[in-house]
Order: sequence, then structure tokens, then C-alpha cells
Amino acid sequence: MEYYTLLTIVYSIAEHSMQFSIWFTSEDECWSVLLGIDTLYNMINATEGYCQVSDIPSNSVKPKPRPW
Repeated sequence: MEYYTLLTIVYSIAEHSMQFSIWFTSEDECWSVLLGIDTLYNMINATEGYCQVSDIPSNSVKPKPRPW
């Protein structure tokens, strides 16, 4: 089962540390944005980034229909 994952990116502007977060539906999506080439992380020259997996499922298994 996959869980919502929070990407947090930390960067600096004029000696002030700033951060923002983006939700993704899976941990793989989060890490691909963080570690990929020409990603948001690289465009803003971020200093730190991490993916934090939540305990909220991003997809659920649908129950099978009953015959009655």
C-alpha cells in the first residue's frame, strides 16, 4: 500500500533560511523530484530536502462486490 509523502525543501535567500512542502501520493514520486536532474530542488539551489512518509493511505483497496 502507498502512503501520502511530504517533500520538504529548505533553501536560503539573503542569509534567511526558508522552506516549503509539497504532498505526493507515493514515496517514489517524492524521491524522484528530490533526486532527479533539472528538478525544483536544483532550480532553487536548495540546501536540504527530505521525504517524510505519512500514515495516510493514498489509495485504498476497494472491497469486492457481494453476490446478493
